[in-house]
Amino acid sequence: MRAVYRSLIDDSPELDMAWSAATLEEARLHIERDDIPDVIILDVTLPDGTGYELLREILHEFPNLPVLMVSAHEEQAYVTQAAEAGARGYLIKDSSPAELMDALETVINGETYFKSVA
Repeated sequence: MRAVYRSLIDDSPELDMAWSAATLEEARLHIERDDIPDVIILDVTLPDGTGYELLREILHEFPNLPVLMVSAHEEQAYVTQAAEAGARGYLIKDSSPAELMDALETVINGETYFKSVA
């Protein structure tokens, strides 16, 4: 999915992908280096933990940083947990490219993007 997101973002003239990470640890290293982007797309399920852990850490340090959670999980409980952890949005991974771009634009503009799921 990271390659798909990179391709979509690279095709968007108003967005640049600063970095991507396959694990929580890799993402933490970028954040520790103060490599803070304008928005973070964060997967719920990562090999070394949950995106919710990292979300809380990020928002503790950068409370206004917009974070869009993405997941294959369509159950409402995941969406609720993302919202409660402070995410500005939640998107199912198989959403269309247009929906991803809409979600990104929405959270970057300070609004929330939580669509109803299963």
